[in-house]
Parts: sequence; structure tokens; C-alpha cells
Amino acid sequence: MGSLRETKNRIVSVQNTLKITSAMKLIASAKFHQSQIAVKKVQMYEKNLRGLLNGLFEGRDGLEFVYTNVRPVKRVALVPFSSDTGLCGSFNSNVLKEVELLIGNYHQEGAEVLLYPVGEKVTHSLVRAGYPIQEDGRRLLDKPSTNKCRAFGITLMKAFHTGEIDKVVIVYHKLKSASRQMLTQEVLLPYVLPKDETPIKPQYLMTEPSPVSFLKLVFPQVLTIRLYQAVSDSLVSEHAARMTAMQIATDNANDLLKELTILYNKTRQQAITAEILDLVGGRIRRH
Repeated sequence: MGSLRETKNRIVSVQNTLKITSAMKLIASAKFHQSQIAVKKVQMYEKNLRGLLNGLFEGRDGLEFVYTNVRPVKRVALVPFSSDTGLCGSFNSNVLKEVELLIGNYHQEGAEVLLYPVGEKVTHSLVRAGYPIQEDGRRLLDKPSTNKCRAFGITLMKAFHTGEIDKVVIVYHKLKSASRQMLTQEVLLPYVLPKDETPIKPQYLMTEPSPVSFLKLVFPQVLTIRLYQAVSDSLVSEHAARMTAMQIATDNANDLLKELTILYNKTRQQAITAEILDLVGGRIRRH
């Protein structure tokens, strides 16, 4: 009967776990759909803002702007995006592996790496691994807002402007489908004009007070929205990864529950059969 009691306890434990994974899947699904709507809105705004910025450079090859200057890379700011919580499969471990690979590559090129992690998971992992970190962008995922992204963007812009860093690279997940999130790395600074896009029409023939002055006003907003889009993409990818992980956990729990139920029934039947045999055997001996 000890085995029967143990199996029963395991069934109860799996049933309780199944309730948790099912609830977490539903929550992740709801957050996923909400985040998808937010990502589409940010993408539309970012595209229009980028078009405005590119339009200022269109036809002005001699236009010089400090945040588009490409210079030899001696110090790189690496901005990896993870999640604040776990239970989302390999979402966070993939970010950490990519960051360690990039650090090794930049060190081989003779460049120093400054880490600006976004999210608690990658922050804790980097600290445990012994890497020094900057905490300016750590809380971006906690109630994300454009104000937080603007403050972080200004920090990166100042470091780039003063020559403290020569390049800013962000590493984040971009959603391809509900079951697939692609880890992406992009250069945030210096700002590189996209060459594969169609030319911006019409060109801006005149700006007031001047193209450079206008760029100084609009570029912080461009960087803010670019960071906010990375935050939004990372969040929707996190919810998708957690939804998938909880679905897999739920399926595994159901399979395990079926196996345990069969085992419990077999064990119970064996116990009943053994008791019947004992009763029959005892009656025969008395006769």
C-alpha cells in the first residue's frame, strides 16, 4: 500500500502543477495579444519618424552629424534585453550565450565592452559570471515607458558624443511567429542610413533653423522610439516564449498524469487481487 499512496500523492502533485501551467499559459496568451497591438503601433510610429530623419539626409551627402560619424571602435556599449522573470524556455539563456560570444569577439578585435543589461535575468547572470555592468537601463522592462527609454537614450548619446563609447549594439528578440522568436543584434549608434529602403520622397529642400539644428531636436526622439521598440519586441517575444513553454509543460503534465493514473489503477487492482487471494487462501486453510 505504500506504493499506492506514493502514486496517489504524485497524481495530486501533478494535478496541482497542471493548474499552474494552464493558468500561466492563459495569462501569457492574454499579455501576448496585448503586446502585439503595442508593437504594431510602435513600428508604425518608428517607421514614419525614421523616414523623416532619412529625408533630412537625402541629397545632403555633405551633411555632418555627430551621431552618424563612424570612428574606430575602441569601446563598445552592449545592450542585451532579457526578461525580468523566468519560466520562458531558453529565452534568457540564448541572450546570455549571444552576449558572451559578442564579448569574446570584441575582445579579440581589441575593443573594450561596457555592458548595459536590460532585464533582471540577464543582469543577474552577468553579475554571477563576474562581468561589471552599468545599471542605467536595467529597469526598462518594469512598467516600460518612453520617458524611461528617453533617459536611457540620452545616457548613451552623451557617452557616444564625449567619446566614452564608439559604438552601441542592442541584442534582443524579435517576434517571427508565436512559436519562433529570432535573436537579433542591431547597431544603435552610430546611426547608419538604411541603403535597402526606397528613397524618401519628397526631399526636404529647406529646414528651419537648419538641417543640423533640426537633427539635434529630432534624433533623441528617434533613439527613444528605437529603444522603446526593442523593449516592445522583447516583451512580446517573452510572452510568446512563455506561452509556448507553458503549453509544452501542460502537455507533459497531461501525459505524466495519464501514466500515473494507469499505474495507480494497476497497483490498486494488484492490491485488491492480493487481498482476495489472502481471503480465499485463509478460508481454504480453515476447511
